[in-house]
Amino acid sequence: MRPRLIHPRGVILHRRIATEADPDLGPTGHIEWEAPAALSGQVKYNKYNQMTPVGSGNDPVADGHIVFYEADWKRLNGKPGDEMELSPDTRLVVTEVRPAAHYAGRNWHVHVLFVRKRVSSK
Repeated sequence: MRPRLIHPRGVILHRRIATEADPDLGPTGHIEWEAPAALSGQVKYNKYNQMTPVGSGNDPVADGHIVFYEADWKRLNGKPGDEMELSPDTRLVVTEVRPAAHYAGRNWHVHVLFVRKRVSSK
């Protein structure tokens, strides 16, 4: 039996292809994007238009997370730095991926942590 998502919604994943990368600064120059891919996930915001004290230790610095099936995430080859779209004016940048929903000797879900990205109004 695989654990189910609660109230899943459609998410568009934009996978990034960096043509040049610096080990300390990340991608430099022009960034190319693969064709967007759709999947469904469960969205959870940690904070939304409010101030939240920053934790310490293993507490992630993120605006929230989306729970995906681990098989779907691996099939699309998602990674930190990619962007997700919930609506035309909401872009999220992936900061970290953590395994979740451990059952029967494996993890069934992944928590994809994100920060919100401002989208131009033009």
